[in-house]
Amino acid sequence: MIRLVWMSFILSLTVMTYGQESGLKMPVSKYGLPIVKGPKVYEKIVLSDHDNQLIDLREIIPDAIFDVRYATSNNLIGKTLYPTADVFMRKPAALALRQVHENLKQLGFGLVFHDGYRPYEITVLFYKIIKDTTYVADPRKGSRHNRGMAIDLSMYDLKTGQIVKMPSEYDETTPRAHHDYQEGENEALQNRQILKDAMLDLGFEIYPYEWWHYDFKGWEKCQTYDIWHKKIRKVNKKLMKKM
Repeated sequence: MIRLVWMSFILSLTVMTYGQESGLKMPVSKYGLPIVKGPKVYEKIVLSDHDNQLIDLREIIPDAIFDVRYATSNNLIGKTLYPTADVFMRKPAALALRQVHENLKQLGFGLVFHDGYRPYEITVLFYKIIKDTTYVADPRKGSRHNRGMAIDLSMYDLKTGQIVKMPSEYDETTPRAHHDYQEGENEALQNRQILKDAMLDLGFEIYPYEWWHYDFKGWEKCQTYDIWHKKIRKVNKKLMKKM
């Protein structure tokens, strides 16, 4: 028994790993995944590589629509998960989305954001409740949302200001949400294709089972964050003086 306790203690001391790009030690979650847990570590990671910064999309795409369902009870879980309706993305992905938005304007559309960066603890919560990794991420791997490299989005009509029709509702867990679903209304299928073409042109990739979910290239090289938006915004203000 003493030996087991000692081995457990030694293991707890060694459950630290180095960040992919930062050279900083990071704690490992109970699922074995290294995570960036505190604002101070986040600040150091950003200073080591400015592309690690999580950017507030409201600041660079102010005319997008922000329909953040996880800041309401109108979502997959049925309860409010976010204290604020924020959408952050890692810097390269954020800048690419700004260009997508500008390109879509030429076609009469603008972007609607449902979710972007997602704290790791929410991914763990989703897994505990849903457990189907077709629609929620495995916490042993983490979500691309946790890396600030995945976005949930749709489009709105610039003339009417209304969100366009798509083959399914956002966060719907049926085959209608799949990219290969072809039985919907022509207008909805066309809108899905317009969004897809615009996103692929700027370095995003589809997730086959969710028409609204896109991953930005290079996501697998990025750290997994577990910091809330409010703290990120506070650190970002400090970083403005150092970058």
